[in-house]
Amino acid sequence: MALVNLTGIQAGDFAVLAEDQTPYEAAAVAVPLSRLKDEGDDFFKVAGPVGAVLATDTNYTDLAPLMNKLAFVVIDFPAFGDGRGFSLAVRLRKDLGFKGEIRATGPVIPDQALFLLRAGFDTVEVADTREASFKAALKRFDAFYQTDYTGQVSLAHARHGKDQERKAS
Repeated sequence: MALVNLTGIQAGDFAVLAEDQTPYEAAAVAVPLSRLKDEGDDFFKVAGPVGAVLATDTNYTDLAPLMNKLAFVVIDFPAFGDGRGFSLAVRLRKDLGFKGEIRATGPVIPDQALFLLRAGFDTVEVADTREASFKAALKRFDAFYQTDYTGQVSLAHARHGKDQERKAS
């Protein structure tokens, strides 16, 4: 697997633990959200940087109590056609103010690279054979008709604003 960096951040290096695995002291680990809820603060006392592995159907409000403790989040897409992971990333950024790394895993495709970036993902794990395609897809467009999670002005808003300026003059 290759890790494609979408935002230029320093991507985290962590191990994904199974439900029954114990983290090494101070190790960077990702675990299912259910485990973090069950073990509470005890888990954070043992491990180093901790991340939550989320299914795309996770309710983002379930992460609110953990926002100041999580270093990163991994959203696991079950299929490339499941768009709920995009919405989850946007909600984490906009509503919960999450500043850590958000990583996409699962069968995402190069055509989704810019959508991942615009939804708030920082990194994506892809098959080695798709790494070049993902990187190329990130350069495909530089302007968009929809705003992104940061509120970047869309082409439609920019054009509408120019139309209003012309009418006023």
